[in-house]
Amino acid sequence: MESRIEHVSDTALLVAAARARESEKPDALIHDPFAARLAGERGLALLNTAATPEWIELGMGMRTRFIDELLTMALREGVDGVLTVGAGLDARPWRLDLPRDLQWMEVDFAEMLDYKYGVLEGIEPHCRLERSSADLNRAEERGRAIEKACAAAECPLLMSEGLLMYLPAETVHALAREARAAGFRYWLMDSSSPSLLHRAHGDAAEHINRVRAETHLEGPQVREAIEQHGWRPLDRRLFLEEGPKLALERILKIVAKEGRPPQPPPNDGSGVWLYGPE
Repeated sequence: MESRIEHVSDTALLVAAARARESEKPDALIHDPFAARLAGERGLALLNTAATPEWIELGMGMRTRFIDELLTMALREGVDGVLTVGAGLDARPWRLDLPRDLQWMEVDFAEMLDYKYGVLEGIEPHCRLERSSADLNRAEERGRAIEKACAAAECPLLMSEGLLMYLPAETVHALAREARAAGFRYWLMDSSSPSLLHRAHGDAAEHINRVRAETHLEGPQVREAIEQHGWRPLDRRLFLEEGPKLALERILKIVAKEGRPPQPPPNDGSGVWLYGPE
């Protein structure tokens, strides 16, 4: 089996595998009972090729946990609709205790959604779930998804997990501009710098870079682009600030295994961010 990232869809399998492994740990940061079956053999093979898969498992555990926390906070503030773009193999509608009347719409390529819904066939989601296939780089398809999500909710939230770093810069700018104009009240997203990605993925980071758009933006640039279109940060969970509070012992063990000096990457805002319009 080919165990190298060849397409952006492979990154979804890798992330699901990391969630699965994280969920198995006695000190797990998250529990995703669906991750292993979503990852499949290919996802686990991709994870096993990483020089230090423990970094990816811990990183995905933190990212997932922080998004869960900020999503829960936004739901308490009145969010009644979620549009998750580049939904991939996210299982939140099935694993989280969500309001039954919450309108949740997932957008991704048809092949990805067909695969996920096939794997999870027969399992009832905890909210009103709808899927829609779209290429976010196409203005018409992106616009339909945004319009539909806003029409179905009074207080909609846009979620983009592990997505923006792969898109062309022009798509990130368009999404920021169009989502604000359409009336989204919140935007929940993650941001990782090149140094943190390389630390987590090692040499595999080069394979990830190959499936990113030529004009992609790096973590700080993503946030700058969003803020240029009138979004302001409301809350955040930074990996290098919150990570040691949650898993210092694990971090030290991984560093010791690698034999590297315990020098963290620069704290450049990598983490999970919750935005709202100005």
